[in-house]
Amino acid sequence: MPTSPPKRPSPAHRPSTNTSSTSKPPLPPPKPPTALSPTCVISETAQLVGTQLVTVFANTVVHPKAKLLSTLGTVVVGEGCIVCEKAVVGLGAAEAEEKIKGKTGVIKGSGDGGGDIDEGERQEGVVLEQGVVVEVGALVEARRVGEGTVVEVGAKIGRGCVIGKHCKIAPLSKVPPNETLPDFTVIYGNNERRIDKSGLEELRMKLNEKHVETLRRLIKSDLAKWQ
Repeated sequence: MPTSPPKRPSPAHRPSTNTSSTSKPPLPPPKPPTALSPTCVISETAQLVGTQLVTVFANTVVHPKAKLLSTLGTVVVGEGCIVCEKAVVGLGAAEAEEKIKGKTGVIKGSGDGGGDIDEGERQEGVVLEQGVVVEVGALVEARRVGEGTVVEVGAKIGRGCVIGKHCKIAPLSKVPPNETLPDFTVIYGNNERRIDKSGLEELRMKLNEKHVETLRRLIKSDLAKWQ
């Protein structure tokens, strides 16, 4: 007994072949101009994002998933620094974090992680001096962070801050925008502060140098990706 052919679906139920409405993939974030020492280490999965110059000096290590953000100002990372996983250094770092977490809408400013900023800060950017360590998940927007300072896990330093030499920002601590901290300041707890008089800064710098040498052997670098 012959069977009747299957019924064709009505136009309302036919799969659309129109590809004009297909959404386009998002554009990749802008790749910044760079000045990189041949002895620095930048992981192949680190992120350098922005439109202004990123400078990284000798024997500095940028971990996997760390981010240097130059959309709103230059970034200078001095000799022998360590920027750890998920840390963000650059103006607009806090807004970039909020955007990732979905707590804010569209952020004003050009590029990824932008934000409103005055022209003075745009020219100043962010500078990490020699031997600065930015630990996991920390955010640094300071105008300058002094030699040997450690920004510990999840700490945040606001825009326009000037942090002295050999300071310590304890885990999850926050330094409000435009603050100036003298050398050897320790911030901990509920924004409590003291001056470190231990005199161990030279020893800490030597330990940091050894740590850098170990990381150089462990982290696969890809400078060509950013040059």
